[in-house]
Formats: sequence, structure tokens, C-alpha cells
Amino acid sequence: MTVVREEAVVCVHGLWLSGFAMRYWRIQFERAGFAAPAFSYPSVRGRMANNRAALVRFVETLPQKKVHFAGHSLGAVTIVATLDSVGWTLQGKQLGRVVLAGPPFQDSRAGRALVGGRNVHPLLGKLGGVLAGHALRDWLGGRRPAVPAGVDLGVIAGDSNLGLGRMVAPDLKRPHDGTVSVEETHVAGEREHLVLPVGHTAMLMSHQVCRRMVRFIQCGSFG
Repeated sequence: MTVVREEAVVCVHGLWLSGFAMRYWRIQFERAGFAAPAFSYPSVRGRMANNRAALVRFVETLPQKKVHFAGHSLGAVTIVATLDSVGWTLQGKQLGRVVLAGPPFQDSRAGRALVGGRNVHPLLGKLGGVLAGHALRDWLGGRRPAVPAGVDLGVIAGDSNLGLGRMVAPDLKRPHDGTVSVEETHVAGEREHLVLPVGHTAMLMSHQVCRRMVRFIQCGSFG
């Protein structure tokens, strides 16, 4: 007989990736006693509005009544945009805690450079705008949303200064994780903001990041 875990942590990937990229996060959340489904969405060709709607439908299919969220990069801001759009009115679901890693929330210097093709490394050529995709363009051109009032929201930023984003934006403001600067990661309504010595992509395989994320989901603090 299959046992349904009482609470779920929905893991949402970033740009150019799929739900498979969340495997390490999922393993850590599952070891902590949570169901940890990964939400996959078309991060390049999909529009932000369509991805938000797809995330809502995904959550509605889960057997768990209480749902937490963990997101990386573009996936992190997709979570915030989704919660803002629905105001958390999903039938029969209770919103738990939200933890985000490397969210380009305030802005994205690297993202704007990629979209505009300015200072882009020759290896990327004219593909920058295509690689940026529709969802990132939508995010950069829209208003900044907020999570529902009273929700425990934790944010993790990195300051290793190593990452592919430096190929796109060599003037990225320090400290940064190689793609997103620390000041860009602050999210409206955040309860805690933590900076760790990790790179943007490395967050997906960092035991330190996962340990802090699990703790936040469990008790509302990075500890």
C-alpha cells in the first residue's frame, strides 16, 4: 500500500532546465519526510502567465492538502508570481512556507544584458535574446509581485562570484553568485535572507543550501 505523505514541497527549476534538475533537492526534502514533486515548465518558450497557470493546475492535482514551495532562479520568481496572481485561493489547499534560491527578484542585470544583446560574449552571438526566452522577458517587463501576507518566506543568495552570468554581464554588481547579484535577490515580504558562499547553478547540488532550505520549510527559519 502506497503511503501518501501529509505535506508536499513543490520544487520549481530555473531557466534552460527541467524538473530533473531538482533531483538533489527532492531527495533532501523526501529524506526530511515531505513529498517533493518537481514542476516542469517551458522556461524559454513559455510565457510567464501560462507557466503560472500550469503551476496552479499542477498543485491542484497533488493529494497533499498542505503545500510548500522551493524554487531556483526563474523558478523562484515564477512561484512568487503565481502566489500573487491567485492570492492563494486554491480549493482545499493550505499554503505552507516558501523558500527561494537565487531569485532575480528586484531585477536581473544579466537577464537584461542577455535580452538586449549588450556586452554579450561572442560565443553567444545573436542568440542572447532567444536564449533569454519569453518568461524572463515578461518578468523583467512586469511589476514586482508579492507573496500573500503572513506567509513564511525565506531567501538564499550566493556570493561566490563564479558563474556563466559573467559572460553576459561582466559588470554584474558584487557580491553575486555568478549570475544574480545579492541585492537583486531580496523579495518583498521575506522573513529571512541568507547569503551563502555558493554559485548560482551550484545551488542545485549544494548540501549546505539544501540543509538550510529543509530547515526553513520545517520551522520557518534558516537556523
